[in-house]
Amino acid sequence: MELDGIREELNQYDAMIKNMLTLRMALIPIVAGIKIKNKMPFFQGKREEEIYKNIEIFADKNGIDSNLVKQIYQLVIAHAIKLEENIAEDSAKSILNHELTISNFPNCMQEFEKLDRLLQKEIPEIIANITKECEAKNLNLNQMATLYYKDKITNKT
Repeated sequence: MELDGIREELNQYDAMIKNMLTLRMALIPIVAGIKIKNKMPFFQGKREEEIYKNIEIFADKNGIDSNLVKQIYQLVIAHAIKLEENIAEDSAKSILNHELTISNFPNCMQEFEKLDRLLQKEIPEIIANITKECEAKNLNLNQMATLYYKDKITNKT
């Protein structure tokens, strides 16, 4: 029973990761358009270095293997560059070239606005509050989260 509860938690986070990845990749056509318009190369070495530097800092601070996160981002970046190249080859098929706007979908627009608030304000505030408590106890986010889920799963059964 314990393992089922933990797997339920993992499934919820897996769904969030997949959805966040989808939303991240949704920005790539816009990035590609800007790069094409400004005759910029798709591969941006400085940007990639910046991402990996931030991964190192993030991983060190939060107690997660930086190689794992870096490998994930290497795949994401490689896919993004490939997508940008495909967009450049066939920009006529881009959704950005259609007359649709998000305002044609008011319910979705409202939900995206809620999501933006969560991602830009509420979730960072929550993480900052947890991180502050972690630092006060000489723990990292990974360790504190493990303690939380241990108690949550233990008290569920």
